[in-house]
Formats: sequence, structure tokens, C-alpha cells
Amino acid sequence: SAKAYQTLKDSLGRRPTLSEFYRSGESLQKMRQQYGQWWRLVQDQGDLGHSEVGALETIGDFLREIEITPMTKSFKAVLLEAFLEVDGLRSPPAVDALSIQALKVFRRRPGFIIDIREELRDLEHVSSNAWVNYWKGNPIKAWIGGNKKGDQQRWFEIKRGVFQPTFTVTENQIEALELMIQEVVDYRLAAYAPRLPVANKENIIPFSKAGSEGIELPFFPNLRIACGHFREGSADVDEYRRIGSGYGRLDPARHFIARAIGDSMNGGKRPVNDGDYLLLERLGSDHAGSITGSTLVIERQDVTGDNQYVLRVVTKTPDGRYILKATNSEYPDLQANAEMRTLARLMAVLNPLDVAVGQEFKREEIPLLFRETFSPGNWHSGHVVLQDKKAHVLLVTINKQGKSAEHRYQDYFVDATHFHWQSQNNTSPESKRGKELINHERLGINVHLFVREHKLASGKAAPFRYVGQVRYQSHEGSSPMSFIWSFE
Repeated sequence: SAKAYQTLKDSLGRRPTLSEFYRSGESLQKMRQQYGQWWRLVQDQGDLGHSEVGALETIGDFLREIEITPMTKSFKAVLLEAFLEVDGLRSPPAVDALSIQALKVFRRRPGFIIDIREELRDLEHVSSNAWVNYWKGNPIKAWIGGNKKGDQQRWFEIKRGVFQPTFTVTENQIEALELMIQEVVDYRLAAYAPRLPVANKENIIPFSKAGSEGIELPFFPNLRIACGHFREGSADVDEYRRIGSGYGRLDPARHFIARAIGDSMNGGKRPVNDGDYLLLERLGSDHAGSITGSTLVIERQDVTGDNQYVLRVVTKTPDGRYILKATNSEYPDLQANAEMRTLARLMAVLNPLDVAVGQEFKREEIPLLFRETFSPGNWHSGHVVLQDKKAHVLLVTINKQGKSAEHRYQDYFVDATHFHWQSQNNTSPESKRGKELINHERLGINVHLFVREHKLASGKAAPFRYVGQVRYQSHEGSSPMSFIWSFE
């Protein structure tokens, strides 16, 4: 994360914003695992001023809450933007005034109007009373803790009709805190935009680029689609994953990736197994008549307002009822009701390797990508051959410090699309491995490259980054052989 931050900073000539860091394709999930939140990374890189450091130390937990709070709609972020616009940190607003300001935010951001209940979407003519009541029952309720369980932190409260923070900051911290909050709000709205229905895609910022070799799609690592019973999940985009061509025309505004959990759908002609990566297409209300027979993600809210998800085949009875069926006969049918709605249609179960490019994996995790079991005797080698999968897996550590001279292979990136790799000492052009590497395309063998810079990171085995499938370009020498591989 720090390296990516500095690279982006050098490119921009200034500190990147959270939205820019997000759009660069870096994993925010990994950034938070290391630093806890965005502003701690910025602080670590020496890019916070005195007042910003003070604000972070005073209410850093609130800034992190804005960054990670679940958003089933855009409302929580819109409310905070409205709160800042009325100078809420200095003069907490009346609930009615805050609600009307939120209405103005929606008028300025028309792409998000689709989130509003249909009868209230005419923002020029909606009655003030109807809107204020609606807004009170949604984000205002959420920010004062109405949807929280137990003794979780409440960041705002209502006293004598005024919406006010439960935290305090000093006057000289307010301006810095306002800018910090707005930066995170901008990111949350940018990350939320791809979830808007395709009908509004002209209002969606194109975060992802399509290319001849594939496309980047939103990946929801915390949205675990239940193949069992309804399960909670967080539908917030933290990262994108590139998948290859072969899945038809895909649009990041409509299509996304999530993972399955459970085994209720592991039967039939299109089985879905626990841990599978699912390619899904978001459905709008205009698809309601074409869902029968489809495998769909069904969404509902539990009593606390948290969203839950389940994957099922939708069938329709002669009397017009919708039944949600599992393909595993051990799971009973579910009858659809008014509390459920269709979220997305299953398009395909992805090969794990299709979404692994650019991601990091521990050595023992790599076999799972090939549906293999880890065994130290095989996978602690730098060149693993999977004969039945017609695959060669190259596991490369670039910095060979500590290795004896005969094992310090010459491995390095030649440029952005080529890698120099030296084989093991017993590989020659006449050997079986040598021939398979040279002729891998003609033989239908795929060669996969995983690279790490050092063997250790923080005293533990460092993970490998998956470069992707590589293609033979040239070779020279024997025992060992030196190869040039090309990659996208």
C-alpha cells in the first residue's frame, strides 16, 4: 500500500486522495489490514498537517467508520455531505433543515436519485413533510444508532430537534476535519456509483477500462452470497478484479464479482460450490418479468436493517407465487415474499485463475487456484508441473539472498510485459520439462507465473503475486536454460 501510494503521489505531483487511490486499482481491504484506515496510511507517509493529526487522534474511529460503514443505499454519505454543507460541526442543524439540505445534494447528484423511494423521486415537487419523514427514517436513524446492535458507538444524536455529533473537536481542528470527512464521503459515493442501475449509467464515473484481453469488474470481498440460508453481507466495492475475455460484453456498471459460501446450489447442470467466484449481473425493475428459471441472488433486510443474501433458482407456480429452489435436495424451498427483492442474476462460475491476476497468495494457497491440494514435497519447488491440468507453475523469488550460488537463478522483469526466468539446473532443451516449456502453446500447456521480491516479509514467508499466464518468446543455454516470457 505504501509503495502504491508513493507511486501515485509521484505521478500526481501531490498527495493522492482516497478516491484516486481507490481508482488506481489498489486493494483498500489490504490497506486497512495494514493501517486500519486511509488516514493512518497518509499519516505514515508524512502527509498530514498538525491540525489533521490532531483531528485524527481525537476522532480517528469516526473517520474509519465513515470509510467502512455498510451502505445499502447512498444515504449515509449524502447525509454527511449535507451536514458539512450546513457547517454542522460548528452549528449542529435542526433535523428538518438537514433533511432539506440532503434533498439539495440529490438534485446536484441526479445519478443517485434512483435510491429514493419511487413516489418521492420528483425532487422539485416532493412535499417537505413527506421528504423529512422519509429522511428521518433512513440515514438519520442509521447515524444515531437506530440500526446498530448492542452497545456499538453512536456518532450522532438528536437533542431538542437538533442533529449533533456525540464527539467534540477543537475549533482549530474543524476545518481540517471537514476536509477529511469530505474526502472519505467522495470515495464512498465513487465506490457506490457502480451499484446504480444501468439506466443511470450516464451518471456513473467510468472507473474501469475495458480492453481486448478482458475487463475490470467490481469485486465485493465481503459480499458472501449464501448457498444455504440467508446470510449477512456488505455490498461495498473495495477493489476491482480483471477477468479475461470469453464472457461476452461486460459492463462494470451492471456486472460484478462475489464469492459463494455454502453448498445448497452444488447440484444440477450448473453447480455452485463453496468458495466459487461468481460473475453476476445486477437486475433492475425492468427485468422483473424474465426471472423465472434463472439463478438469482435474492436480497432481504433482517430486523436490524442489515442486508442478507441467498442464491436460488426462481420458479413460478400456476397460481402466480414465486418459489426459491436449491439444487441440493437437502435444502427446503423458500417462498418469496414482499420483503425480498432480486439483486442479480448468475451469469457464470469463474475459474479462480480468472480473478487472481495481480493478487497475492501464500504458497499454500496457490494450489487451491488449480483445485489441487497443497503438499510441501511438490509445492516448495520453484517449478511445479501439474500433468493432469496441463499446467506449469513458476514460483519465483527475485531476491535470492541467502541462497547458495548454484541456486541463485537470474530472474527479473525485463520490462512491463516481459520476464527473464532461469530454469532449475537440470532442465535442458532436450529434457521433458524443457520441451514442454518451449512448445507449451502447441502442446496446449499453460504456464503460470507467480513472483515475489523477497522470501520473507515481517519475519514470515512472503506471499507471491500472480502475474498471470505467460507465453514463450525465446530461450538460450542449457542446464540451466534462460527463458524470456511475455505477459499482458
